[in-house]
This record gives sequence, C-alpha cells and structure tokens, in this order.
Amino acid sequence: MQDDTPETIRTLAEGCVRFVKQALGIELDGTPETLPILDHYLELARDDDARGRDEVLGLVATSAGAYFGEVIRSQQPAARWHVGDIADASTWRLELEHVFLAFNPIGIAREAITQETEEGWNAHLEVLQQDRSVLEQSLERVGAVEDEDYWRLAVRWEVVDQAIAVLEGAAQARNEAGRRWTPEIYARALDERPPTHDAS
Repeated sequence: MQDDTPETIRTLAEGCVRFVKQALGIELDGTPETLPILDHYLELARDDDARGRDEVLGLVATSAGAYFGEVIRSQQPAARWHVGDIADASTWRLELEHVFLAFNPIGIAREAITQETEEGWNAHLEVLQQDRSVLEQSLERVGAVEDEDYWRLAVRWEVVDQAIAVLEGAAQARNEAGRRWTPEIYARALDERPPTHDAS
C-alpha cells in the first residue's frame, strides 16, 4: 500500500488481502488484475447464508472497498483519500488532484455485494457539471454491460480508468491541464453543498 495511505485504510486493505487468502488461497497483490479474484470472493460472501447481511456489508465491504481504492491509487498517483468521519465510511472518498473526480470505493464495494444502488454511499462518480455530458457520451459509446457484470469491481475499475482519461482530455481542451484540485476545493464542492443538491 502507498506510504501516504491513511492508517485506517491501510489496515482495512490488508485485512481484505488476508480474508481472500484464507477463503481462496490466493494472495491479492494490489493490481487491477486481482479485481476479478476479489469479485469472486464478494460473490461467495454474498451467497454465504451463514453470514448476516450486516456483517458482509460491514467488515467485508469496507475492507474490499479500501483495497479497491488502493488499487486505483496504485495506478493513479494523483488520487488521494479523504477520510471524513473515521467512524462513518459513507463519508470517505477518493479524490483526484489533476481532474475533478471523486467517489467512495466503500460504496462501490457495497454495491458489488448487494448488486443495487446503495443510497447515501456515494458510489457514483462526482464530476463537474460541465464534464457530465462528455463523460456520459464516452461511457455510452462503450456499449451496454451485462446486468451481472455491472456491479463488479473489475468493471468499475475500467469505468473509473476511462473517466479519468476523458476528464484529462476535457481539461486539456479547456487549457486547464495544469490545474490542481485541492482538498479544500473538494470540501467546498461536496461537503458544504446544500443537502438537497442532486449530484447523481
């Protein structure tokens, strides 16, 4: 895990590696290529009737989301964690410094387990209003994803990776390639907005 990873995230991500090793005998190495293995593990966790839903959505989803976020950070050095309320993982997110893009990897992991939208967990991609249409058009050109694949972390990684490339192109077209999006800007845009703001 990266040196500047918050300790909570590091511990959770390392826990995910241990859980998968115990369950599947495979050690995750922090690369995107391991995400299908993690998806398989989450399928097993979801289908295991011996576990309660709260346990799966608690420790399993949180550790898997932390690992997923760290995989993204390993590929995108400009990504950083914002850990709001340490006790409330719904407030956590990854923020990109060179383009305006934020999302909660924990929310994405929860959706990978439940296979439905998890309200209040901010698993969607937060982008600037001016970038939404170009991003939507780019994702539409890729084509539809099978229902059973839509929630998979491996697919979500591809979406995030493509979104970053599209936003980089948009920033370059606006001559904003050198702009830096600080934690303070994200805080004003996301944490201090009115509760009724629709950011989906």
